[in-house]
Amino acid sequence: MKILSFIIIAFVSVLLFSCAAEKEKFTEEQKNYTLPETYNKISQPGLIYVSHISNNFVSVFDPAEMKLIGKIPSGSGADMCLISADGTKGYITNFHSNDITVFDTKTNKTITSVKCAEHPASMLEFPEQKKLLVTHQSGSPVNIINTADNSVTAMGEICTGIMYYIKEHGKIYIPQIFTPYIFILDPVTFHVTKRIETPGRPMAMAFTTDNKFGYLANFDSAEVAKIDIEKDSVILKIKNIPSPRGITVTPDNKYVLVTNVVDNSLTIIDINTDTVIKTLYGLRMPTWVVTTKDGKYAIVSNQGAASLAIIDLAVLEITKSVPTAENPISLFMDNR
Repeated sequence: MKILSFIIIAFVSVLLFSCAAEKEKFTEEQKNYTLPETYNKISQPGLIYVSHISNNFVSVFDPAEMKLIGKIPSGSGADMCLISADGTKGYITNFHSNDITVFDTKTNKTITSVKCAEHPASMLEFPEQKKLLVTHQSGSPVNIINTADNSVTAMGEICTGIMYYIKEHGKIYIPQIFTPYIFILDPVTFHVTKRIETPGRPMAMAFTTDNKFGYLANFDSAEVAKIDIEKDSVILKIKNIPSPRGITVTPDNKYVLVTNVVDNSLTIIDINTDTVIKTLYGLRMPTWVVTTKDGKYAIVSNQGAASLAIIDLAVLEITKSVPTAENPISLFMDNR
């Protein structure tokens, strides 16, 4: 566990150091970032929540106007954000302060901070069970938060990656980031039922709209693996994709978009042929990518440039850059 923790801390430190090296390029507005905590569209669906790993807040982006409109206080090292299914609460994992900020989405005021294991990262809500699962990038087990009383239970499973729930198949998929496996968890017991071996460091997954196939970003092996969800097996490897990290499928099921964090680029894969059709350059440590609900735009977090890149999916080009606070590491699209 100590070795794993060291690797994780070193990996995050490299990312933060790389960004710090560019600090002189940030504007005063970026260094002393100010946004209101209340705004006209507060708690409305369709907003994008931008977590800043070197700060203590999440900023809020309105894709309808293509601008930042507010921010939400958090603990130290805001890593990922999640809005509850009923839209009443939000949750932020705080990588450095080792807790979860719970906030009221109507006011963005903190309700409470829930202590958890070291370096919390991904979250997944099961509203019917009143449970919130939390994985950690520290070798710590999965924590389950009771959303009714905020009590915490530690499970036996050690999972380090981002969680994805495919309800119709009754499976939770978790790429392990630091080991070459995807863990599959039962959504009732939350125990591992299967492991899919995959080369490299599996960073993130995306799924076709019919949930028949998954696409996995494999960082070390420079490839995207296609997975048959029914069989839980790798059926294809799309090669020569340098340093893939973030990944998403467009709502029209036409493209897979892959951020290449070291190569400073975004790879576009045609789902019909499973081949790369275009690579976009001009990004800076792109870590995450989401699409707007209407499928017209993709939003990329440029961790190294402190910005969001806007991609017009009709022409597959970067059309705008929106400055943000330092180190925007992840994006949560509220598609309620």
